[in-house]
Amino acid sequence: MKACNCEDLDLNKLPGISKIVCLDETESTQTVARELALAGTAGKTLVLAETQTGGRGQMDKTWESGKGGLYLTLLLKPETQLKYLPELSVLSGEAVAEAITLLYGIKTRIKKPNDVYAWNPKRRKWLKISGILTESSSVSGAPTWVLLGAGVNLNNTVKLDTAVSVKAIKGAEVSREVFLAEFLKIFWQRYSAWEYGSQAKG
Repeated sequence: MKACNCEDLDLNKLPGISKIVCLDETESTQTVARELALAGTAGKTLVLAETQTGGRGQMDKTWESGKGGLYLTLLLKPETQLKYLPELSVLSGEAVAEAITLLYGIKTRIKKPNDVYAWNPKRRKWLKISGILTESSSVSGAPTWVLLGAGVNLNNTVKLDTAVSVKAIKGAEVSREVFLAEFLKIFWQRYSAWEYGSQAKG
């Protein structure tokens, strides 16, 4: 695990974050975030990595994590019940999809519960552009913490034939800082509504 300064990210412009751990290379941001959660780190901590050597998705599938992509895990401590956590994966994917469409004009769709697909006009097909991974720890039916992991193909080279990056579709690099800020803005709005709604439902 190597620390980095995230040169292209102005961390002061990221809404809703209480603490940031920025890494040049790590096995997985989920692993780092889990260690932080077990150590009692505050909620709304963001773990970012330039590259991952062991990035993974749902069911332990490998997630390509080359330089130029966005790889993150948010440590959350929602006031909700375990039965509502599956909704968090979906709303997170929707936040990623909305940010991609708003910023780049790319058509997106959600493959529930955790994948985001983008329309690639060059190949005339839907290809995976992002994946969401959640895990949690709980006591008495309520989560003590939740890890929300996301991998987004922005400027990285994608090897899988079933995946695509924003750069490949648009033909130019995009700002990770701008995307991350837009995603967080949309995410916190949806997250607050979800947390409040789940409390109301009981």
